[in-house]
Amino acid sequence: MGPEARMARNAGIDLLRVISVAAVVVGHGWPLMPYEEYLQIWRMPLFFFLAGFFLSPVRSFAGEIRTRWHTLGVPYLTWLVLLIALVAVHHYTPKPFEDTWLTIAGAVFGGGLTDMPFLAFWFISVMFFAVLLVRLLLTLPWWVQLAAALGGLALAQVPDSAMSYTSLGLGLAPACAAFILAGFWFRRLITPARDAAGAGRSASPAWRQRLAEAARSPWAGVVGVLLIAAGMAGVAAGAETMNMKWSGFGTFLVSPALALLICVGLVGVFSTWADAALKTIPAALTVISELVKTGTMVVFFHAYVLFLIWDLVSYQPLRILIALLVCWSLGLVVNRTRFSPWLTGLPRPRSVSPRTAG
Repeated sequence: MGPEARMARNAGIDLLRVISVAAVVVGHGWPLMPYEEYLQIWRMPLFFFLAGFFLSPVRSFAGEIRTRWHTLGVPYLTWLVLLIALVAVHHYTPKPFEDTWLTIAGAVFGGGLTDMPFLAFWFISVMFFAVLLVRLLLTLPWWVQLAAALGGLALAQVPDSAMSYTSLGLGLAPACAAFILAGFWFRRLITPARDAAGAGRSASPAWRQRLAEAARSPWAGVVGVLLIAAGMAGVAAGAETMNMKWSGFGTFLVSPALALLICVGLVGVFSTWADAALKTIPAALTVISELVKTGTMVVFFHAYVLFLIWDLVSYQPLRILIALLVCWSLGLVVNRTRFSPWLTGLPRPRSVSPRTAG
């Protein structure tokens, strides 16, 4: 047990993680969907917010590099090679990509130059660098972290989406780090610290203990709904939505604030109401736990599946469902093979030894 209390496994939050990945597929499978501004305002911020929510408070910078290399770096390079090979093969088939060699060059450069089937690659590379930046910032005073977050969001305002056209989207990392920091500190705020010398007794002030208790109560769901409604109302009132891949962070500071309201609200709803409902359905807990582990497969492979079925399936919701089912199914299979470290970033599953097999 570290200096912070470890949050028990929350099925509602796991479901929210699955939804955050599915939202990526929705955005790519149904471009220009009706009311898409209400999806765009939170779908990518939530991905980074949850990364911060689950960020270890005690891992060293070197440990972070090792962890992110295995969970993000290795799958990124593996899928880059595999998809480049597929794009090259398609060049000699009746269904080539729009510009084979330009597509490959853009994928290698990364960031805003990534196109089908590398659509989601930008935020994996950005996540890698943003998490490392956050790990460095966490060693500094809170006001430095806040200044860095605001500075990153300001940097994203450079005209012509310049930050998105940096290699691997590196220029977007400071702005995206703002959402990771928000998720990290929100988790710390609602999770009381423990006194290592006091047999697990809380070392937090009374107000923080009360806040943590409130965050676990059904009333947190009510507050969550209100926060989500407030964030959506801001969009309806005219705040610009966000397209972070193109360095589009909406109305300066306002849109990110609305996104954070929605992210916090979603955590409030899913960590309480959804968690309580799911725990009454044991089978659902198992399914969600397995689907969470397929997230990397969905992120990297869904765009290629969409490319294959795009002309065959015109009904967008069905197109999205097919892509999700294919990627989830493959992910479940891959996670049980020796290829999991390469394709999904998970450790190779333990094989059954002869002694225990019978």
